[in-house]
Amino acid sequence: MQVRKAIFVTLVAMSLVITTPGFAENIPASSTPAPAGAAVAADPLLQLLVSKGVLNADEAKSLTGTPSEQRTRLLELLRQKGILSASDYEALAPASAQVASNLVASTTPILPGSNLVQSATPKDAPATPPPPTIIPAFTPVRALPIDVGKQGGMIPDLKLGSGVNMKVYGFFKASAVDDTASSGGATFGSQDWPLPLLLADTGPTSDPQFHLKARSFRIGTQVEWVPKNSDFVITGRMEADYEGDYTDVSNRNISSVRSNQLSLRLAYMRLDHRIGDANWFAEFGQDWSLLGSSTLPNLFETTGLGVGMGSLYERIPQFRTGFQFHSGEFKVQPEFAIVLPAEGSSALTTDQHLRFGDRAGAESDQPGIESRVVFQFPLNKDWRGVAPAQFIVSGHHARMNEIIPHAAQAPTSVTCTALPCTVSLFTNPAVPNIGFTTTTTILNAPNCPEGTSCNLEQFYPVGTQVGDPQNIFSLEAQVPTPWVTLVTKYYHGNNMRFFFGGQLNDVWSNLNGLFSVGNGISYSGRSISFGCADGTTTGQPANTVDCQGSPVESSLLSPFAGSGGFLELDFPLSRIFRANPEGHNSGWLLHAQWGTDRAKYSDAQHGNHLGRTDLDTASLSYRLNRWVTFTHEVSYIVTFTANDHEADGAIVRHALPFAGKPVYQAHNWRNEFGPIFTF
Repeated sequence: MQVRKAIFVTLVAMSLVITTPGFAENIPASSTPAPAGAAVAADPLLQLLVSKGVLNADEAKSLTGTPSEQRTRLLELLRQKGILSASDYEALAPASAQVASNLVASTTPILPGSNLVQSATPKDAPATPPPPTIIPAFTPVRALPIDVGKQGGMIPDLKLGSGVNMKVYGFFKASAVDDTASSGGATFGSQDWPLPLLLADTGPTSDPQFHLKARSFRIGTQVEWVPKNSDFVITGRMEADYEGDYTDVSNRNISSVRSNQLSLRLAYMRLDHRIGDANWFAEFGQDWSLLGSSTLPNLFETTGLGVGMGSLYERIPQFRTGFQFHSGEFKVQPEFAIVLPAEGSSALTTDQHLRFGDRAGAESDQPGIESRVVFQFPLNKDWRGVAPAQFIVSGHHARMNEIIPHAAQAPTSVTCTALPCTVSLFTNPAVPNIGFTTTTTILNAPNCPEGTSCNLEQFYPVGTQVGDPQNIFSLEAQVPTPWVTLVTKYYHGNNMRFFFGGQLNDVWSNLNGLFSVGNGISYSGRSISFGCADGTTTGQPANTVDCQGSPVESSLLSPFAGSGGFLELDFPLSRIFRANPEGHNSGWLLHAQWGTDRAKYSDAQHGNHLGRTDLDTASLSYRLNRWVTFTHEVSYIVTFTANDHEADGAIVRHALPFAGKPVYQAHNWRNEFGPIFTF
């Protein structure tokens, strides 16, 4: 709708320009029609409409004749495309043009200088009212559009003295939510947006609850610099919302449930430049990830947007560049980006989150790499009000690194005999017990620096580090038609917690057959096991392991593997049932979606034991006008536990607590209703 609005505003501006002196100074002064292509070659506005895909080259070439005739033909063409409504057309077109536009054919030749209406039909012929415009088909969510920037192509809300143009946008949503179950536990048991179930015990019931949300407010600004005599188009965006966590400050703690925090979503600047027939661009800042974020589900619940249920997306700091090639309306855009590597480590303390957010990716000392290729084209050029289709392939690679310093873990149980207790720092649950265990004596390991007997800390006098890869790919498609818009995504990879996949697991410590001799805790709070191949406790004293000549080694950090995706169908009911585009029933939309996110069961048994979560959603939306939409969304969320895979090959079902008993699956019916006000 933003594109349609921009086109309409541009058209209004054009209509004003056409009626002012000087518009036709580059067009032949006589009323004789100009040669084909003269107008489009002379008029920068027509060139702009062609470059933005509003008109094709043949349509632009057909807009010949006097300025009045050009205006009439352009308005009629835009009305036929569904861009102008009947009321828009009547407001912009002169009366004679409204009559002429409804003529199907005429056998009377139109001579140079003659009046079109007088020569084609009697003066007293009744004017046939223009046919109603068509209701647009549903345009899918496109967080990463491939529109090419044009200098001066934005109609600003504000013009700053520095020459920067700004456009403000956003929405406010209020909703009432009822859930028949929660994710459970003290941390996840009462949040107002959904996560997979079975994260913790729900107590004696499934913990049903009601929420009234008034924190879904988003605001953003598009900016454009228009330097004189420059071949570069400079644009940018900044966007924030209030869907962050609640505050923890003394003057609001009692009422913190209503005091959530503003958080940054997007902030970037972009350069566009024409190189021959291709458009080159470069972007710097935080934007949607190239991996997976090309397709997002059309969900009413936007706080989590299907976290752990098949959405797979992220916003991430990046340096991004690419080209766009086109042949007519067929466009291909390959892109490449270096991004901030991140794992979303689950064991970080609050203080660590406040200071640097995550560390395992940054400490690999290499950027993450992402790439994407988008193919865009209209399925049928005769379909009016239908967005072009897109097919997208994307991939991501990064590496994580965990560091264990040379330190001994503090005892897990400490008795304080004097005040103040000098060891309270090590027993504070908010501080990870960093270092190596020293409670096991390890014998006969060749890499023991002390001879034949060492504890684990002594094997690593300067500490050690362990790394793991993050590899993910996705296949996506958006296929709009006049009757239904299909959006689908499939992804597969490992270590997908940061992208809200793999049931929110990241990596696990895989001894891979080694006999355990202890563990080390990294700076990010991850427990990493250590062992030796021929270790045994047979015939040894308590807390003693004999490695029998095999060296002590760290385990592998094995990323949790997983896959998932979603399939979405959006039905423009008003268009299907041919409602009056100007009437009260022109804004009905039916949405249906199935999504799933799955972890590899043999991996998940080493994590949260969640194997799979499915999201089935249906919603009915009514658009009252361009600013207000009401939606009722019903969702069915079901989570399944992961089976345990034993060493002997046996598969054993694993139960988790829910509603006072062990279960293998749990479900939640979620109803959410409310209005969205857009601006």
